[in-house]
Amino acid sequence: MPDASDPARARYARVQAAMARRGVGALLLATPHAAAFASGARRVQVAGSGGSVPWVAVAAGAPSALVFTTDPDGAPPWMPRAAVEPLRWDPDAQLARLGALVAATDGAVACDVVAPALAALLAAAAPGRPVIDAAPLLAEAAGPLTDAEVAAIAAALAAARRAVAAAAEAVRPGVALTAVLARAARTMSTGGARFPLAEGFLWRARRRLERLAPTDTVDAGETLAFELGVVVAGHAGVAGTSVALGGGAEAAALRRAWADAAEALAAHCRTGATTADLREAARAAGAGQADLLAHGLGVGVLPPWVDLDGDDATPLRAGTVLVLAPVVASGRRAHRATRALFVGDGAARWLEAAP
Repeated sequence: MPDASDPARARYARVQAAMARRGVGALLLATPHAAAFASGARRVQVAGSGGSVPWVAVAAGAPSALVFTTDPDGAPPWMPRAAVEPLRWDPDAQLARLGALVAATDGAVACDVVAPALAALLAAAAPGRPVIDAAPLLAEAAGPLTDAEVAAIAAALAAARRAVAAAAEAVRPGVALTAVLARAARTMSTGGARFPLAEGFLWRARRRLERLAPTDTVDAGETLAFELGVVVAGHAGVAGTSVALGGGAEAAALRRAWADAAEALAAHCRTGATTADLREAARAAGAGQADLLAHGLGVGVLPPWVDLDGDDATPLRAGTVLVLAPVVASGRRAHRATRALFVGDGAARWLEAAP
């Protein structure tokens, strides 16, 4: 049995168990956070390596994933060296290796990205076998998290929140957003973060949020909404807030409305509820979204991905972390923030204070 005290190995065991329950013979992952979650290997983004060819493959019953990487030292120590292969600059060669792995398995093939080249490969390597979306399987494998995983995520959330608070202090009319992001970056080393999770999100928070570039500015009377993420000890933390440059009573009312919307969503974050329940709760609270309404969190941004435009009903699972990110609007102004919680059998438990 895998050592549950090793978070990466415990995650891998949960992935294998979810594959067995769903009759999946092979799991192919290209999305960086999902691949890192399933394999335990350190995520390395390499320019020119592409984003549609899987770099992690899991065969049912295998002792570890097969990983294609430029960073072999980032593989977990329990992964056999034969399972760590160099990232192939020739995608056809990498696809051929993946095809051999798939052909040696039975059952469905789960993928997070199916580009035309991979679709053609699966038609040849797994003729007649179903190809399914990997997201529900990964959502099932996301929990229950160990106490060590929850503590690591909470530490990363705190580091992200410190970065956001520092950035908020730099927001002034006419200040380039590069200066705002730089203020956040200076908190990373003191917070234990080795690198950002991804490029930050920046919006001009009018009734409809407008994406901004780091070189843009915001003017007096406007609201800037932003979200930043960091990685601490291999786990992700994200934090978002809105800073109103003026607005007075209207901005304060929006903050209260946002808190009410977040509590309404949290009331549905329990075992037995689904992503459809969260969408219904958001609509009842008059909340919208920018990017996603909510998402899972662990070694990165993970399923379930809750989109108001979606139609899935993925179950919420006890022992997982969700980040809620509703948007409320009134007049010409909007407010977006994030708050993370732990899903339990009963009422959810907030992992951080209200922003």
